[in-house]
Amino acid sequence: MQPGLVTVMVPSYNYAQYLTECVESAASQQHADVVIVDNGSTDASPEIGARLAEEHANVRFVRYEQNDGIITSFNRCREEIRGEYTVLLCADDCLTPGSLARSVAFLDAHPSVGLAYGAALDFSTMAEVDLVAVGRDDYTPVVHQGASWVERLCRTGLNPIRTPESIMRSSVLADVGPYESSLRYTSDLNNFVRIGARADVAYLRGAVQGLFRQHGHNEGKAYPHASAVELTERWKAFETFFATLGHDTRRERWEALARHRMAAEARYSASRAFVRPDAGPREVADLLELADRIDPAGAGPIENAGWQLRRRLGPQRTRLFPGFQVRPFAHRLERMRGERRTAKTGLA
Repeated sequence: MQPGLVTVMVPSYNYAQYLTECVESAASQQHADVVIVDNGSTDASPEIGARLAEEHANVRFVRYEQNDGIITSFNRCREEIRGEYTVLLCADDCLTPGSLARSVAFLDAHPSVGLAYGAALDFSTMAEVDLVAVGRDDYTPVVHQGASWVERLCRTGLNPIRTPESIMRSSVLADVGPYESSLRYTSDLNNFVRIGARADVAYLRGAVQGLFRQHGHNEGKAYPHASAVELTERWKAFETFFATLGHDTRRERWEALARHRMAAEARYSASRAFVRPDAGPREVADLLELADRIDPAGAGPIENAGWQLRRRLGPQRTRLFPGFQVRPFAHRLERMRGERRTAKTGLA
């Protein structure tokens, strides 16, 4: 097949120490059209990007002098798409060997699919990664009807994709429009559900498609999972998506599911924050206020009675009260079930 079938967008800002590994993990693959878009880096990234473009015929380097934020960087990358398919690969992450060939073969055979993803493996350094094991071609595709996939995300409130393991059909990506500038942390989730509303989505079960690097400066570390700020950002991704649906007949159902789930998660997180010494009353209040804003009628008399009892008992006695032990156990059980479902279907 022709080279350059997949545009691999590499938004780059001050990740000089990772940029070479990232770009070469893509440029070494069949079908790759790699574009590095530097977003005003002040380290050695521009020099490294220019050198990589000189060394590899399928690598381009585009430099912007001003850093206008990560979402602007994503959208600048979109302007450079030339391939039939598109991968967003942040400059600290990597692709696994053969991932583009696996994706292209699958998407060519399934024209209804606008988004496909496999597994993403956490890593810190490439020395930890068994490249032979993660480069295996044996996988089982699971194709989800797009609307069903979106509905499941609304039911769980979760994003099953971390980005380097995903690939998008460029025509569908163009149809959904640019990354949402108000969503610094969850623009990817918003983008994925917009794609799912227009096309089918596939999970390549058994295929490790991306490597997600863990280090001290990951963007997501400013948003601890299930904290008030993280839940707010996740809800905004859904809320902004629903606003794009207009009079779509699916909107009412999807929005009701997402409101119920996200508010329930905020209320549960508030109950756990109440007994955590490191959380404090402000975090609890923020979570409860968020839940009431998302789903004002969702608390109900049992939930309200539980909060009255918690406040009478105080955090220490609440932590030991038998009646408050059931919910965390049920939550852990559901999380374990969700992890098993994700491994099988790509959805919690």
